[in-house]
Amino acid sequence: MKKLAWFPEALFNSYAQVFFSNNKWFGIILLVLTFVDFYVGIYGLISVTTALFTGYFMGLYEHNIRQGYYGFNSLLVGVGLSIYFQPSLLLLVLVIISGMLTVLLSLSFEGILGKYGLPFLSLPFILVFWILRLATREFESLGLSERGIYVLNELYLLGGKNLVTMYEWWNQIPFHTSLKTYFLSIGAIFFQQNIFSGFFAALGLLIYSRIGFTLSLLGFYIAYLFYVLLGVPFSEVSYSYIGFNYILAAIALGGYFIIPNKSSYLSLLFIIPITAVIGISLQQVFNLFYLPVHSFPFNVTVLLFLYGLKFRVDNRIGLSTIFWQQQSPEKNLYNFLNFQKRFGKGSPFPFYLPFFGEWTVTQGHNGTFTHKDEWSHAWDFEIQDEQGKTYQDAGDFLTDYYCFDKNVLAPADGIVETFVNDTDDNSVGKRNLDKNWGNTLVIKHSEFLFSKLSHLKKGSILPKVGDKVYRGEIIAKAGNSGNSAYPHLHFQLQATPFIGSRTIDYPISDYWMKYEGVETLEAVGNPPLQAKVSTLTPNPQLKKAFSFVIGNQIQWETNTGEKVAWEVKRDYLLNTYLECTKTASKAFYKLDEGILHFIHFVGDRKSLLCQFYLAAYKISFGYSNKLQLKDSFPVNMVFHPNKIFLQDIIAPFYRYLKGEYLLSYPDKARGLGQQTIVLNGKVIKSAFGKEMEHAEFLFQIGASGLQRFQFKNKHFQTQAKCIES
Repeated sequence: MKKLAWFPEALFNSYAQVFFSNNKWFGIILLVLTFVDFYVGIYGLISVTTALFTGYFMGLYEHNIRQGYYGFNSLLVGVGLSIYFQPSLLLLVLVIISGMLTVLLSLSFEGILGKYGLPFLSLPFILVFWILRLATREFESLGLSERGIYVLNELYLLGGKNLVTMYEWWNQIPFHTSLKTYFLSIGAIFFQQNIFSGFFAALGLLIYSRIGFTLSLLGFYIAYLFYVLLGVPFSEVSYSYIGFNYILAAIALGGYFIIPNKSSYLSLLFIIPITAVIGISLQQVFNLFYLPVHSFPFNVTVLLFLYGLKFRVDNRIGLSTIFWQQQSPEKNLYNFLNFQKRFGKGSPFPFYLPFFGEWTVTQGHNGTFTHKDEWSHAWDFEIQDEQGKTYQDAGDFLTDYYCFDKNVLAPADGIVETFVNDTDDNSVGKRNLDKNWGNTLVIKHSEFLFSKLSHLKKGSILPKVGDKVYRGEIIAKAGNSGNSAYPHLHFQLQATPFIGSRTIDYPISDYWMKYEGVETLEAVGNPPLQAKVSTLTPNPQLKKAFSFVIGNQIQWETNTGEKVAWEVKRDYLLNTYLECTKTASKAFYKLDEGILHFIHFVGDRKSLLCQFYLAAYKISFGYSNKLQLKDSFPVNMVFHPNKIFLQDIIAPFYRYLKGEYLLSYPDKARGLGQQTIVLNGKVIKSAFGKEMEHAEFLFQIGASGLQRFQFKNKHFQTQAKCIES
């Protein structure tokens, strides 16, 4: 039985995936609704079960099977065939065959469309359904179903008078004609042509996703108004299986494959009419072959639109595609906003400060002197003493300047593109305008991404063109060559490989900064003029405590005597995470040389691992005296789902809830003299800028690593002792 533990999750997700969900309760609701017509329910169940076991015995990736990716298309084929044909042994055989065939086609479409980063949607269902509809014209013993004609008779046989009465009661509710059509359209996704099924499917959609529900209404009513403007009878939608195309297209492009926001909602004003035109025209074509169009218009529109977005050179229309699919528009939105806030925009390749120790920004972006126009996004760095001076003695000689002859480091891994190494250093106060950049090194880090370091000391550049350099490697020394009156280091990022190329606005990652008397640790950003910055030296105890090694186990004993074990793992996408062996919860993290970031959690929100995820959300291995780290959580990770119902509805336009993270370090001078380091922090929930509640946590780190962890809020208090790591 343990080998089949994946099956219930995969089954329910196969139903929920029709609406792009992996919510098991939503899947259960949809599964039950298919049994409003018993034969639709049973054949759909047989088809999806066949598909799941086909994937299992083929040895497909279990995660994808559990998510229902290979089951939902087979489900649609099964319920579709059971609507069109009378129950029989032959139909059962066809349903089983179709379940297997749909999996094979899903894999084929996944391979073809996956190369372009596109989903296969319900294309396997459409193709298999058309194949079987054409093939069954030769199957004389396969009778067409008349259940749609004698609905009440069928219902009476299935559930007696009570079921018939309930069915008629639902149909007699005085909904507006358009709203009835909306419910019929949602029910039609599972070939259920009754208001009862559509109403509860819509209710399930609302429970699963408030954004998805509002998008379904928006997409449907845009189509409704478009039909009215065209003078096309909307009654066609009521009596066919095409109305759901507008609902699915709106959910897919308004909030599932694209981050929901004002732009995604406005884009539906032209996406839905395009879907309608495609649907109306395709209906005419497929009528010639007596084939239904089904969800083909939805597939065509979504794939064309997503493919078109891949050719953008900027995001001026404000549509951002998903980089980590959370199977929920709300989660996608909250995680996207959080990622942007934590790690900045346009910085998938991190750059670090190109020097040791503490330096000062003496000219930043849009600087006073030379950082203007095409060269506005650059930094000049110098070393200052406590009085703010950049030199000792009178400052008459280059060697008087603190930064002169100091090591310059590679800001990231790359290959040397070009360099100049033979320009003389200027005397103090003199400039060489003929060789503006002086001794310069350009490093290629990826396509259209280069770093340039200028005004270097003559003859100090160590690597040659074509040499591989690594982040933190000594590559040159700071000098005073070119258009430089006083020793300093010029640093910029650029999209082309030439000395003199225009700069690009690209941030620096993971640096300590003291600005206007406030110390912070920046995950990503552009240090301003007069900011003191440095890359902190990791504390060995902190680094050992939080540098998780793949394959290791971390074991805890709580104050209640419970033993908890976590495994450090990496999945096939190279995501690293901690997994609780008891609850199967997972906390995903990103580990750099000097900092730990937790980026996602799935599983039991009451588990010790979830508390650890919240407390260790951001840990710097290096710190200055009484440093305080601040960060922010995705709203859905700190608030109970019941507390964010309204926030979910308006989240694409306005967010009033916040989850904030605060970590306080000890006085470094005292801490270095002790064998233990204690970190304290808070998780703060607020609404409209006012604190609602908070949780407090504590880490105790000794010479051997993590020793103790404590987490408490107004509901509970947990203390845990690390017994193995």
